Amino acid sequence: MSSTIERWYWLDWLRVIAMGTIFFYHSGRPFIITPWHIMNPEPDPLFTLVNVFVTGWIMPLFFVISGMATYFSLGKRNALQFAKTRFLRLMVPFIFALFTILYVHVYFTAVFNGDYTGSFFEGYFWDYFLYGFPLDLVPRLTYFAGANQGIYLWYLFWLFVFSLITVHFFKYLREKDDKISKLATICNRRGGIFLLAIPLIIVDLAAIPPFFVFPSGYGGWKLPTYLIFFILAYVVASNSQFMQSIDKNGLIALIVGIVTSVLILVVFIAFGLDVLVSLSGYLLFTPLWAFNGWSWIIALLFLGRKFLSFNHRYLQFSNELVLPFYVLHETVIVAVAFFVVSLNLIVMVKYFIIFSVSFAIISLLLIPIRQINVLRFLFGMRLKKKSA
Repeated sequence: MSSTIERWYWLDWLRVIAMGTIFFYHSGRPFIITPWHIMNPEPDPLFTLVNVFVTGWIMPLFFVISGMATYFSLGKRNALQFAKTRFLRLMVPFIFALFTILYVHVYFTAVFNGDYTGSFFEGYFWDYFLYGFPLDLVPRLTYFAGANQGIYLWYLFWLFVFSLITVHFFKYLREKDDKISKLATICNRRGGIFLLAIPLIIVDLAAIPPFFVFPSGYGGWKLPTYLIFFILAYVVASNSQFMQSIDKNGLIALIVGIVTSVLILVVFIAFGLDVLVSLSGYLLFTPLWAFNGWSWIIALLFLGRKFLSFNHRYLQFSNELVLPFYVLHETVIVAVAFFVVSLNLIVMVKYFIIFSVSFAIISLLLIPIRQINVLRFLFGMRLKKKSA
């Protein structure tokens, strides 16, 4: 396996870009056709098509970045140390947000949809914990299809779960360098990296409704498929031949991603979600969706390696704030959109107001979070060392 200790700055850049993309993505959610927490009176077809396109790769990219980072993290820690680090990084901000930040999200959503008419503070001390608490742990056969683990913070919850259930498997892979090397050699040829899409397609097909659904509340993908993205990313990070294959196949992946995205958009325009109702539609569309997602992942890794392999003072600053930004972003967007969607303005102006005002509010909130160690801890950041 690769023994390099050089930091992959391009991976840090991709993390920052992914966070920026999800922010602009969620800022546009009030304007698409499918229901969201806050909805504009009239949906916009253009925003809907952009939403479908971005859904095809944005959350897989988050899990791929996390899987690659896990490879380097496990190189410095044993399983117990890794679990502790993951808990502090992921579950502390998740739990903190459950009792504080997410109430704002739930309140504005409930008021907007006519489900609550009480005051802000009354709602927190009574209705929030009885009726709207966003953590569903009741077991049922369809739990993985539509349960609520912190609304948009499900990513932190499930990344923590994935980290725990794979840690010993990943440690095992580190001891089986020869097996990984054989796979890397097979993939290190023209088109070889696309072979890794096979397990994605198989798992996505096997995760059948109603136990798993598409599109789901989990960013439009099925949970088991995210787990495969996470594992594949760890494997890819473990051997330099995979990176060589990404470099060889990056342009092909970009072309394939564009072509398959166009096909997906055409299918949605023509049939909508009805394409998944029939068995033949499910068997045809599901592999296309999974292959499209993997193609974009390879293309984005290629572009990141090619153009973003450099350090910058902005990178360290922004990379540090990605997690607290993620924890805050959708709640702030929902609160701002609550007041904006009813304005008599065109869609693009509303969108500009939502993302610009939301970004300004989040930026102001990040100032004390970055400076105060208690807040840094609650938002999953490393504590600042006191100067001598």
